[in-house]
Amino acid sequence: MTFLVAALTLTLADVRHLVSIEDAQISNDGNRVAYVQGVPDFVHDRYNDSLRVVSVFGGTPRTIVVGKPKLESPRWSPSGDSVAYLAKVKDTEQLFVVAAAGGAPRQLTHGPNDVEQFAWNPNGTQLAYVTQDVPPDATAAARGENLFDVHDDGYLTSAKPLPSHIWLVAAHGGPARRLTEGSWSVLETAPPFVGAATDPSWSPDGTSIVFTKQADADDSDSDQTTIAAVNVATGAIRTIGSHPKYEYQPVYSLERDAVAYLSPRGPGPISDLDVFVASAAAQRDETADFDADVVQAAFVPNSDALLLLAPQGVTNTLWLKPRQGAARRLDLGPLSPGSFSIARNGTIAFVASRTDLPPEVYVTSVQGSTPTRLTFANRFFERFSFGRSEEIVWTAPDGQRSDGLLTYPVNFVATQKYPLVLRIHGGPEASTTRGFEVLRQLFAARGWLVFEPNYRGSDNLGSAHEHAIFRDPGSGPGSDVIAGIAAIEKMGIVDSSRIAVTGHSYGGYMTTWLIGHDHRWKAAVVGDGMVDWVTEYDESADGNLAWTRDSLGGTPMDPASADLYRTGSPITYASQITTPTLIISGTADETVPAAESYELFHALNDRGVPVRFVAIPGAHHFPTDPVHIEGYDRVTLDWIERYL
Repeated sequence: MTFLVAALTLTLADVRHLVSIEDAQISNDGNRVAYVQGVPDFVHDRYNDSLRVVSVFGGTPRTIVVGKPKLESPRWSPSGDSVAYLAKVKDTEQLFVVAAAGGAPRQLTHGPNDVEQFAWNPNGTQLAYVTQDVPPDATAAARGENLFDVHDDGYLTSAKPLPSHIWLVAAHGGPARRLTEGSWSVLETAPPFVGAATDPSWSPDGTSIVFTKQADADDSDSDQTTIAAVNVATGAIRTIGSHPKYEYQPVYSLERDAVAYLSPRGPGPISDLDVFVASAAAQRDETADFDADVVQAAFVPNSDALLLLAPQGVTNTLWLKPRQGAARRLDLGPLSPGSFSIARNGTIAFVASRTDLPPEVYVTSVQGSTPTRLTFANRFFERFSFGRSEEIVWTAPDGQRSDGLLTYPVNFVATQKYPLVLRIHGGPEASTTRGFEVLRQLFAARGWLVFEPNYRGSDNLGSAHEHAIFRDPGSGPGSDVIAGIAAIEKMGIVDSSRIAVTGHSYGGYMTTWLIGHDHRWKAAVVGDGMVDWVTEYDESADGNLAWTRDSLGGTPMDPASADLYRTGSPITYASQITTPTLIISGTADETVPAAESYELFHALNDRGVPVRFVAIPGAHHFPTDPVHIEGYDRVTLDWIERYL
């Protein structure tokens, strides 16, 4: 006799079993993948990270470094006999190497500051790493002689910003050698729009290293970046890129003297990131005919092609782009991948998830083979019934086309009507994709429709759609969201008397904008929400000074943009808000200063609007520890359920 076991419905307690899988790195020979697996430890409020290796041919993963409170960035040696990684030692992250077969790790660096990025040289004899300089006179600072000038820095900056530079250390350990110095810095923080700080990259012959060079050490000047190369023998530096700023993520070709890097195609930085390839002969935009926002690019070994990661619609996608010819999308089925790594034989490793399956490690090939799943760390969640998600497309009144993800409640019945909860992504130069999201599925498990709109400014529908938010931070995106709701209501499945709106970061901006301009909402949740452009310009870090300036077309003092800082700020319309609102903010948030949450709280509390302000101690732009992440989710769920 066969017994059918009913699928379970996800609860917040079940989420405690969610294992993080990050940074899948494939060995040069394409036979093994190293990755980091993190298990939440709610007793000590941390993730216990392990370094694991799994064969691409299947089998049980091997753990080669066990249970560190913070371990990240595994990188194979060129020969594949060892793996370097970063791990916390007391208060700093240091560089380690461990044999791929396991054994005692060897600590290579012992500096006073974190190692931020690193890379093996081609023959595996040494590693280049990036770390911040030490104060020139620490004893004077200890005496209180530590006044410093503020420039483009966040409001929580408490000491003179110091640049980061490249050092070299032998693979067997020993004294490190400084390679670069100066008041400029290797990029170490988040850029204004898109792009990232990434590892330095060695030339095939090991004579030079390319990196992202920032003009100074100020944390809001991460737009002032160019690609440069340093000679390993002499320390001489030369410029590689052709743009005055906004250049990121350089990587050398393995076979030839060419460097690929990312830079906006224009107009302005609010546009797709394209891949530029610089060589001794020429420099050109390799993706000028590829209308997508490239997140990562790498040269395909033994080929003239590039491998690209870019969002398209509601899925992150991998593309093979020949230097001559159109890009070809690799078929990954329903998987939405994050970053990738590629072996010399063309095998690709990546971490990916689906709307109904948490992250795992997969491999595929540049030929486009069906992805093979290598890990089953989150098999616990295969017993659950999740809400079904589908892409929807609509057009705003001004003709702007947008898309988004609609997730149905668990056990959805087409003849019934359901509450609708919006979950609006941040950025805004980002997008909602089919990857696994905890709050989405917790909402669906409680019987709610979930709508995640990719409004104008999102990076998944081409450069024109992304640039459409320029000097239109609220009205245009707001009309996109409202039009999306109308499209769902036409399906006849929405209880229009029960609609809530939530969002984090710029999603918090959009949430506050919407409740200040529309009164259909039963409840709202604003997480680390940007509500005041002037405060954002004056106090934030992580490139946000440039982000505000280049989003609105000038500074608050520029006549052409000054009024937009007021009319484009949701706080301007706080007197119109009647929606019960939950505000959540990290106390150490420099990306969106917590002062903006205080502004919104008092604006609502003083008028008697139902409001609660929850602060997360020590959190930056989002909590990173399991207890506070669970707390964020809990107060969000409880607030919405209270009013829906």
